[in-house]
Amino acid sequence: MTPIYYIKEGNLSFADKILLSNIELYIYRKDKICLIGRNGSGKSSLMKVICEDYDLDNGELFKNPSVKIGYLKQDLQTDLNINIYDFMLNQFENPENQKYQADILLENLQLNGNENLLNCSGGQIRRAHLAKVLILEPDILLLDEPTNHLDIATIIWLETFVKSYNGAIICISHDRSFLSNVTNKIWWLDRGMLRKSDKGFKYFDEWNELILKEEETLSRKLHKKLGYENEWLNAGVTARRKRNQKRLSDLKSLRVQLRQHTTQLISSKQKIDASANIDVKKTQGIIEASNISFTFEHKKIIDNFSFRVTKGEKIGLIGPNGSGKSTLIRLLIKNLEPQSGEVKHGTGLSISYFDQHRLELDSQKTLQQIICPTGGDQVFLTSGTIHVAGYLKKFMFDPKILTNRVSTLSGGEASRLLLAKTLINPGNLLILDEPTNDLDMDSLEILIDILTDYKGTLLVVSHDRDFLDRLVTRSLIFDFNKIIDLIGGYEDYQQFISQKTPQRKIEKLPNEPTIIKQSNTLIKKISYKDQRLLETIPLEIDLIETKISNLELLLTDNNLYLSNPSKFNDVTKELNDSKEKLDDLLAQWISIG
Repeated sequence: MTPIYYIKEGNLSFADKILLSNIELYIYRKDKICLIGRNGSGKSSLMKVICEDYDLDNGELFKNPSVKIGYLKQDLQTDLNINIYDFMLNQFENPENQKYQADILLENLQLNGNENLLNCSGGQIRRAHLAKVLILEPDILLLDEPTNHLDIATIIWLETFVKSYNGAIICISHDRSFLSNVTNKIWWLDRGMLRKSDKGFKYFDEWNELILKEEETLSRKLHKKLGYENEWLNAGVTARRKRNQKRLSDLKSLRVQLRQHTTQLISSKQKIDASANIDVKKTQGIIEASNISFTFEHKKIIDNFSFRVTKGEKIGLIGPNGSGKSTLIRLLIKNLEPQSGEVKHGTGLSISYFDQHRLELDSQKTLQQIICPTGGDQVFLTSGTIHVAGYLKKFMFDPKILTNRVSTLSGGEASRLLLAKTLINPGNLLILDEPTNDLDMDSLEILIDILTDYKGTLLVVSHDRDFLDRLVTRSLIFDFNKIIDLIGGYEDYQQFISQKTPQRKIEKLPNEPTIIKQSNTLIKKISYKDQRLLETIPLEIDLIETKISNLELLLTDNNLYLSNPSKFNDVTKELNDSKEKLDDLLAQWISIG
């Protein structure tokens, strides 16, 4: 078979950092390749070489002249003053010929082609970029984190699309389920080397462990110690993988026990007597919601819902964006008051919250200042003290960058830093809102490792099916007009659906907010005005966060105050006003969602 693209002896570096060293790769039609590696290992740079955004320092590169390349980038920049149809179709000489295909893609990606990008959320803009590259039908399709901002139903549709795609696909993703379902080859960027396997990602763990054993054997033969990075990354990952295999087995056993216990309680009697109920509350219950309802602008979001959170549970919240997950969390932790019903907390409840927007990170502070806000170099954990370098090493940070500012970090590194800060003192109730965004696979392994050991109660919102299946003991599924409460993760929900209603497909989960009930009633959507606000406010938040970052960057100039006091005062005032506006937008967005 003749390759449509290849690189031989390719090298790429920036400044003194070598990203690609003497790599060799071949792309054939029908290849479905997952490109994996740690954050900063050069995955996106390799994609930019393939799509001709970057030139190799040296090496041989061949591309069949007739081959088209399409690229969904992670960092998206575009003119927003255009509607989605024009944005998709202006790349064709005869746009009308592609209108039918555009409608099919937009329907599956839950987008309105007549909507102006200025009025779209960040997630909708990313889906519009995905639609634009898919309709091009390139011979080589490059996808950098395509599942970001997609709910599970849309991810499943994308899996079907990718598997049946006629061209070659190279995909970067942290979503293990997605990669396992669609890929037939692996490219692994590891310390400048490109390792290749002719099996898909579902075989990666087995292949990876074999490579690590070979490296360890070679190292012993050469009587050399592995370097810091190699020792931690390779030996550490191997140890964690073995440990996590046992933990996954333990988790499955725990789910079986919980199901048996729940079944026994239901079958023994429908109503627990008062004394038994009080005993459960005293020993285990930390939150109990009784018949709670919540309405916003005459539209019910939560209707007559009852739920108990028990000590030590790890609960996943699964459902489309805007379906009421964040509203329920705010009700449970009493940031919102239900219009009817009651929420009770156990004594001594201490809540920590991880925000996916990373608002708690000051971009001008150093990593050490974030972790040690009161000064010094010691981190005070519940188990004792540890040096800040040793603590951050657990989150894959090199001790050499302790004095670097947060603004120098990538998105994945910033998420890891916020997780490190949150987990210093997580309290007995930890709430994580989309913690897997921007994390690479090694970071995800660490996060699962830490959360598995966490002794408190966990509420986690995520669209990552593998992450949920490996972590949670219980799930709340926001499904049409009700919440399904079941033991287990996403895979257990799929089994539940196939047993109860085999003709019903999860792909048909709606994207718009719905009323959540425990009884069968008609779905009622929120008002058009609120729906538009839900779509436009996130974009405004993104823009104002960028503005705040730029203003804060101006204030880092120590000479500004001396050289131009008036401008310094104007920038300071504008920064304070922008932060107040950001707070107002977040409050408005949360109140609607």
